[in-house]
Amino acid sequence: MDYLQQLTLHRRELHKIPEVNRELPKTKAYLRSVLDTLDCEITEVMESGLCAYFDRGRETTTAYRADMDALPVTEANTHDYISCHEGNMHACGHDAHMAMVLALAQYVDTQKDLPCNVLCVFQPAEETTGGAKEICETGVLEKYNVNRIFGIHMWPFAEAGSISSKPGPMMPRSSEITIEVFGRSSHATAPEKGIDALYIGCRYIEQVYEKHRLLTPPNPSPEERTIIQICKMESGTARNVISGYSDLLGTMRAFSDTDFAKLVGILEDTAVDLSKKYQCRIEALHSEGYPPVVNNPELYQQILPSLRQALNYQEMETPAMISEDYSFYGLRVPSVFFFLGTGTGIALHSNNFDFDETVLLQGLELYKTLLKA
Repeated sequence: MDYLQQLTLHRRELHKIPEVNRELPKTKAYLRSVLDTLDCEITEVMESGLCAYFDRGRETTTAYRADMDALPVTEANTHDYISCHEGNMHACGHDAHMAMVLALAQYVDTQKDLPCNVLCVFQPAEETTGGAKEICETGVLEKYNVNRIFGIHMWPFAEAGSISSKPGPMMPRSSEITIEVFGRSSHATAPEKGIDALYIGCRYIEQVYEKHRLLTPPNPSPEERTIIQICKMESGTARNVISGYSDLLGTMRAFSDTDFAKLVGILEDTAVDLSKKYQCRIEALHSEGYPPVVNNPELYQQILPSLRQALNYQEMETPAMISEDYSFYGLRVPSVFFFLGTGTGIALHSNNFDFDETVLLQGLELYKTLLKA
């Protein structure tokens, strides 16, 4: 079986069995069915995570990370390897990420003379609770003396088969926003007896957006960009009852802690202002989220000549505004993250997300190149 056949088999078998969050028994079983045939030491982490260590007698270890979890999305594709788990789908390419690291493990198994030991990390819960942080806290990176780590994400908006990255900040810090407005319900014909949480929620969104606009520099650099966006609002119980409660959900992105603190300030100040004005209670909450993905500049420069020589490599001009819990690894050891272009333009998390599997060869070639870079 050649590399493309190997990659395609792994990707399709994993695509058929998408599981979400932390409990990934079928995914774990498939990975183990391959890894158990290889000469490696397997460590189980979290509920379903796996680390496969290939000892080549070296002082240091290069790690490769693949996220494992799928999304609660109903697949719209019609090919013969669609999801067998209704309501779940690998709509973010994690099946491909696993396929590439699994194929790399099979390659490493045949290479007894490498300049480094190798650790393949298969991580649950990227889409939910940040499994990367938990894996880092197990001490597995220290146990195997990992001195650098790499990862790939499929990227629909780059040329098919292209590899891209950049030194320094590549993705911003992210945080989930939850705003609760506690008003007072009343009949629509007696508005003076109520405190309209629906109206106050709308005013909250309007004021947050205006404050963010005023905070944003006229021509921000890519790393000065920030995002604060309310994307969902639930309020009201009936067409003739003034709402007593509103729930607003959204997201924030910023590259620096200073800018992130300014966004938090907007949320909290607006809550205080409107709660006083309308005599209601507003709770403005945000998650800690994921840190920014920052590629180690020294490691990036070290591997750059090999990237340009061996691959269709394109350095990114600006960071991407998505987020990734891969950032936690970079807080522990030098790391570089990459995008692998699919060229489809089909956005991540779409119910028709798909790609030509031949691009996975470029991802595997990148991983092989990095072994000696």
